[in-house]
Amino acid sequence: MKPSSGQAGSSFTISWNFYPCKGPVTFSWNGTPMWSANATLEQTSGTVAATVPGGGAAGTYPVTGTCTNARTGGPLSAGSRFTVTPTPTPTTTPPVTTTAPPPVTTPTTRPGTPTAGKPTITPTPPPSTTSTPTTPTTPTTPPGTPGTPTTSGTAPKPGDLVLDRPSIKPGEPLSASGTGCLPSRMVTLMSDGTEVGSAYTDGSGAFTAPVEFTRIEAGRHTVVAECGVRLTGAVDQVVTRSSGGQTGTLVILVFFVLAGITVIRFR
Repeated sequence: MKPSSGQAGSSFTISWNFYPCKGPVTFSWNGTPMWSANATLEQTSGTVAATVPGGGAAGTYPVTGTCTNARTGGPLSAGSRFTVTPTPTPTTTPPVTTTAPPPVTTPTTRPGTPTAGKPTITPTPPPSTTSTPTTPTTPTTPPGTPGTPTTSGTAPKPGDLVLDRPSIKPGEPLSASGTGCLPSRMVTLMSDGTEVGSAYTDGSGAFTAPVEFTRIEAGRHTVVAECGVRLTGAVDQVVTRSSGGQTGTLVILVFFVLAGITVIRFR
């Protein structure tokens, strides 16, 4: 499991490898079935996106995977443990009490009593030349085009399928997240008519699943998630080609070797 610890409601990934195994692989949290995957004699491993059940107390819980032995018909099982860490308690800052200074008492001058000393002249302050700063105008971002698949690293909005990167190279990992689905429902990810991933939604209808393409084809590929509603996203597959300079040098070297053998034979 990766990671093997986290708070309630956090996401993690289960990697499995059973052989020989056939039919569904069921993963249980503390004895309760929560997630599943399919296995065959050709597909003996895979990954499953999972979510820590919400509201659980802090502690260590067993996670078990079971399937049917393709040879004997008996059960196959394997397990690990996940540690649920406590949710931090917010700290409340006590209010700051400010003590007001004592009032200042101004002595009252009796009428008709001359004021000692020179008369006080209050200078007139010069007019202010400071200009009021103008608040800059924030440009308005134009709304997106309706119907365009979403590919972004931000959190998904309800009804969106978000892929964690816009493009991938062969062998790079890819993850898809979505919300707005029916709770506790199996999600199947398809691309070009081929299944590329699956997961189960949590109690709020959200999910996160790894995406694995079985074919390497350069260009844009649309990923569709069926979870009671239809979510779509897109990603570009980038395929690089090595330079042919070394191949041309090797062909020239082989030509000269064959020419030398021909000369020796005629002599």
